[in-house]
Amino acid sequence: MRIMKFGAIAFADALRVRDTIRIIKEQHAKDPSVVVVCSALPGITDALLRAARAAAHGGEQEADVARRELWNRHRQIAEKLVTDEWEREMLFQRLAEQLKQLDRMTRAMATLGEYSARGIDAIASLGERFAALIIAVILRQSGVAAQMIDATELIVTDAHFGVARPYLDESFTKISERLLPMLQAGIIPVVTGYTGATRNGVVTTLGRGGGDYTAALIGAAVNATEVCLWTDVDGILTADPKIVPDAKPLPELSYAEAAEMATLSGSEILHLRTLMPLATRCIPLRIANVHSPEQPGTLVTALPTPTHASGAIISTRGLALIAASSSSLPTYEEAWTAELAATVTARLSHAGIETLLAHQSELDRTLMVIVRQPDATYTKEIFEQSFGKDYNVTLHSTVALVSIISAAHGTVLPSLAMYALGRAQINHIASSRSLHGAYVSFVLPDESVASAVQILHSDLGFAST
Repeated sequence: MRIMKFGAIAFADALRVRDTIRIIKEQHAKDPSVVVVCSALPGITDALLRAARAAAHGGEQEADVARRELWNRHRQIAEKLVTDEWEREMLFQRLAEQLKQLDRMTRAMATLGEYSARGIDAIASLGERFAALIIAVILRQSGVAAQMIDATELIVTDAHFGVARPYLDESFTKISERLLPMLQAGIIPVVTGYTGATRNGVVTTLGRGGGDYTAALIGAAVNATEVCLWTDVDGILTADPKIVPDAKPLPELSYAEAAEMATLSGSEILHLRTLMPLATRCIPLRIANVHSPEQPGTLVTALPTPTHASGAIISTRGLALIAASSSSLPTYEEAWTAELAATVTARLSHAGIETLLAHQSELDRTLMVIVRQPDATYTKEIFEQSFGKDYNVTLHSTVALVSIISAAHGTVLPSLAMYALGRAQINHIASSRSLHGAYVSFVLPDESVASAVQILHSDLGFAST
C-alpha cells in the first residue's frame, strides 16, 4: 500500500497534470492499493489568503481577482483533459458551488471589516478541494476508479486555526474506516492535503507543509509500505540544482538526519511533523521528482546504508525580515520585556504565520523575525500594533536563509562557512548555529544567495560528496 502526495508543481498546467496522472496509473498497475494526496495549484493558496485579508480591509477587488484566478486556471485544465461531457458538467457544478462558498465568506469579511483565523482556514482550504476534484475526474475518465475525499472527513484536529494539531487516535480510526474499504474495492481515494476539521466539523488547516503531513498521517493510519512525496527535484540534493548544476542527490537519510534538514529548511524541503508519524511506525519516506519518475530520489528510513553521505546546503528564498527596535531610553512602563516579544510571536503563530527564524535582545530592545513574503505585510501590522509608536518597525522584503548541515565538518563548520563567505565578501544580516556544530544558518540579502551557495558548496567539499 503506497501513499502518493503530489506538490503544487505537479498541477502547474494541463501538461503537468497529464504527467501526474500517468505516474499514478503506473503505480496503480504495480500496486492497486494507492492513495493520492493533492496540493493546490501553484500560487492558489497565497492568492486565497491575500483575498481574505484584502476583503477584511474593504478590498473586494482583490477577492474578485482571486476568484477569477481560481476558476480560470482550473477550468483551463478541465477543458483540455476532461473530454467526457457529463463528467465535465458535473465537475463544473461542484467547482461553482465552491466558488459560491468563497463569495459568501469574503462578503462576510468585508461586511464585518475583520477576519478570523477560522475564516482564513475555510477560504485557504478551497485550493486543495479544487485540485482533488479535477484529479479524481481525470483518473475516472482514464479508466481508473477514483473518488475525491475531503480530508475534513478523515483528520480530526484541535481549533488552533492555521496550524491545527491532529488528534492522532481519532484521526487514525477515521482514516482506516473511510479509506480501507475503498482500497479493498479497488478505488483510489484522492484526498485533499493541508486540511482537517475540529470535532464539531469546523474546517482547519495544518500549516505549511500540511499536505505532506496529511500523507504521513494517512500512511501511518493504514500502515503503508511507503509514503512518496512528489516534488520537482531528484530528492534532497547537496544544494539547489538551479544554483549549483552539479549538486548531487542524497540517496538515503536517517529519520534524524532528515529531521535536522527539515528544521533548517523552513519546511521548504520537508516538514518535521511529516517525519514524526512515519518514524514512529518505521514507514519509509521517499522524495521523488515528478519530472523524472524513473529516478530513485531520496529514501528516508530507520536504517540507511552506513556509507551514505548526508551533508547539504539548503537555501530558502522568498522571505522577508521584520524588525522592531528602540534606540531611545524608554520609561519604565514602556521598557522592553521578554513577555512583550513572546506576545508578538504568539500572535504570529495564532495568525498561522510560520516564523523561520526569530531573534530578540533585551539589551538593545529589538525583535527580528524571518517570515515568507506573502505574510510580510500582515506581520508588519502585528508588530506595529504590538510595539506602538515608541518602536521603529522596519520591513526588508527580499532576504533569504542559507543553512549548511554537515556532521562531517563537526564543530569547525561555522568557522569554515564564515571564512568562505568572508573570502567572497558576502556579508550576512544574521546567523544561527547549533551547539554541537552540525549546522549553521545565515540570513542574507536575496541577491547574495547564488554566490554564497556556490562558494560554500565548493569550499566545504560538497561537490565531491
